[in-house]
Amino acid sequence: MSSSPNSKQKIIDTALELFARHGYDGTSIKMIARTAGVSQGLMYNYFASKSDLLRAIFQQGLADIDASFAQAATATTPLEQLRQHICASFEIIRQNRKFWKLYHGLRLQAAVLEQLGEDVDEAAQHISDRLQSYFVALDSPDPETDARLLFALIDGIAQHYILSPESYPLEAVLTKVINKFVPKEEDFNYA
Repeated sequence: MSSSPNSKQKIIDTALELFARHGYDGTSIKMIARTAGVSQGLMYNYFASKSDLLRAIFQQGLADIDASFAQAATATTPLEQLRQHICASFEIIRQNRKFWKLYHGLRLQAAVLEQLGEDVDEAAQHISDRLQSYFVALDSPDPETDARLLFALIDGIAQHYILSPESYPLEAVLTKVINKFVPKEEDFNYA
């Protein structure tokens, strides 16, 4: 068994795959270590418990989501920020398809929800709040509902795309989402 600078990420990747395939409860630390090709001792150097490892996977997903918001923050107008966020979300899903496929398989398991409970709720609220800020800046009459709808739409599109990326028309869907949620700049009157 070996130790390398990439061991921590290899453990995370292996755990994600095994949690998705065998379930969180059906995957042991020993199984993760053996499959990752590391000792259990090395695993415990990185993660105090299986629950900590699950939280690391969850945080990796949040880091991707935060990256989409960071990319959007570089835009100068609220419309362009919204457009950039939608595009960045789809690009991150495209780039990290394997991670998101496994993550979606993992996130609705009862044991996972029990372990992450409040963290999942807080993350969903954080995402909704960030999306809502776009719609508030655009003077939407119902920014909360617009934010929740866009959140659900991106989440659902991600699930469809990661299940059949070769046949899913991601670019066409992206264009439709932008056309539905982002008015044309010339049609928008900033107050």
